[in-house]
Amino acid sequence: MGDGLFGNPITNSTLEGMPDYEDNKNIDRKDRARVALNMRSSEEKSVRAVQYLQTMKDQCDGELGGTLCLLYNATGDPIRYVTHYDWGNGHPGPTPYPMEIANGQWAAFLHVPLSTNKPYATGAIVYRGKDPRGVDCDWMVSWDNPTDKINNTPKAYSEVREKNHFFNSDFWRIIYNKMQSSGICYDGDKDVDNSYGCSLSVSIGSNRFPILVAVFTLQGV
Repeated sequence: MGDGLFGNPITNSTLEGMPDYEDNKNIDRKDRARVALNMRSSEEKSVRAVQYLQTMKDQCDGELGGTLCLLYNATGDPIRYVTHYDWGNGHPGPTPYPMEIANGQWAAFLHVPLSTNKPYATGAIVYRGKDPRGVDCDWMVSWDNPTDKINNTPKAYSEVREKNHFFNSDFWRIIYNKMQSSGICYDGDKDVDNSYGCSLSVSIGSNRFPILVAVFTLQGV
């Protein structure tokens, strides 16, 4: 397991060892997603992910602050890093973005401002996964974490769109504007434009090092 990943992958073999599935010969993506969602706090994996971020935070400039990002994969399949986007003023913290997150795993990383001259840490990350039919689609999480919390509040936003959607640079301006009106929580189930059957919800705290939590899953699990 690489740095920043927490929890054992939840696969067909995992479900086959559970009483509810031991006689099920047709375990599918939604089954794996459902079990992963129900087990998001098992093995103390979420606790260990937060502890990891707290350790990474100590390596950052406390005056600048940063965003402690937690992504949970409950889509039924692995999701793989595609790209990221920064609105000119942020970068990953002490560790890189996780390249692959297995079903049932938490991924943890920091995103921090460049300097006191550019105090906003506003960024996004995109992973590729599958919808309930097995069609590839791209899952995007974005966040805006201003250093000045008196005059500005953190914000978070997410989308799931067709494969390669986020390589069109024109969309990032639109995403930024949507994020500015989304607030500290965004319910992915309410996005009628999301790829078929996909749900990606995100929330962010409001302190100097707020925790951002995004849950990648399927509708109806």
